[in-house]
Amino acid sequence: MPRADAGLVSEAYPPLSGVRVIEIGRFAAGPACATVLADWGADVVKIEPPGGDPARGRGVLDHSDPNGSGNGNAPPVNPRFEVHNRSRRSVVLDLRAPAGRSAAGRLIAAADVLVTNLSPPALEALELDPATLRACYPRLIVAQVSGYDPGTPQAGERSYDHGAYWSYSGAASLFTGRDGQPPQPAGGFGDRAAGSMLAGAVAAALLARERTGAGSHVTTSLVSTGMWLMASDVGDVLATGRAQRSADRRQAPVPTVNCFRTSDARWLWLQVMDPDRDWPRLVAALDAPWLDEDPRFRGGDYARLRANREALTELLDELFRARSLAEWAVRLAEHQVTWAPVRTLEEAVNDEAQRSSPAVVRFDDEFGRQHVTVNSPVRFDGATPRPASRAPEAGENTLEVLASAGLSDRDVAELREAGALGTTEAAVVTPASPAAPAAAPAAPITA
Repeated sequence: MPRADAGLVSEAYPPLSGVRVIEIGRFAAGPACATVLADWGADVVKIEPPGGDPARGRGVLDHSDPNGSGNGNAPPVNPRFEVHNRSRRSVVLDLRAPAGRSAAGRLIAAADVLVTNLSPPALEALELDPATLRACYPRLIVAQVSGYDPGTPQAGERSYDHGAYWSYSGAASLFTGRDGQPPQPAGGFGDRAAGSMLAGAVAAALLARERTGAGSHVTTSLVSTGMWLMASDVGDVLATGRAQRSADRRQAPVPTVNCFRTSDARWLWLQVMDPDRDWPRLVAALDAPWLDEDPRFRGGDYARLRANREALTELLDELFRARSLAEWAVRLAEHQVTWAPVRTLEEAVNDEAQRSSPAVVRFDDEFGRQHVTVNSPVRFDGATPRPASRAPEAGENTLEVLASAGLSDRDVAELREAGALGTTEAAVVTPASPAAPAAAPAAPITA
């Protein structure tokens, strides 16, 4: 529990203000969880190995001085790394070295939460496995995301979202077309889903600790996340032994929930989920009263539509090909039929309304550059969002963070002599590295 004199965090601040988080992660799942926690108000410190998180070198698009400011000191921007690693500070420590692990222990001792997606064998080798950490820090919440679930034969194996989430869970098979070739998933699809689930578990564990005084070990996996996101289809298999979903759109279980091509070669997605109720609206929008006169479809009875779904889909295909997407937008709206255009990613992202929505976060860095990236999707009514900040360079905040944990100049010198600091000096950026994003002026809940 917080100290009696800590006071209450104001409602104006996000709910995790004052919570300290250490993230030891690679690529996306663990870092994504930490980004959500940062957006919810937590102070996040990322511990990276010498050379940094290997995700740093993937997809650097915007090098220094994109706006012609003449500031050659600006570090490059990696949009994908930015999504998962903004709004935190970075420390470089070689956790393979005893001195590096000791320094990390000092940081963990002052933290409330440790987030990691290192594999279980890697954590054991570093003496950072949950059992060891919980024995040393009984109030610590250890939040772990792995590829596979504990207790399964693959539990100790390393995997990423293309493997455990997309392939092994069966998700790829749901989107495989008639040619049998599994499609490429969106980058980090499963990582962000699992990270978000883990962030919710962390919040629940913090509440439990307020009640019991004890920390806990909370876990999720890419496989379990995949199963949960496919729960409707997984439930079919659990109940019947086989998947009910077909890649053939003519076999859609609700034929009025389907995609249709318009006269200008665009696609729209019809969403008449309850045809028993909304069939008259759809028939009117289509200007096809004869559909309701057909005994196969009369009244929009769901059982009839399902039994004749191939025939209905073919007729709807013909009807929707008669008008352009813009024309259908007007007609469907007039008759209050639920639908959505199938947009390209560029259309979705560049839509002015979407860019000004809370789904996008904008902030300026100390080099005068504006960053535009994806926001985590939860908002707290009445709370002022925590200011976002750019992803730090590897080790950019090492000296500052170690000093705040009580390590003296002599301690830091010994770490450097032992080779446990990596090459932090080369990563320091000018102007001065940004401090942690502003947080609530309340005493932290310490482990």
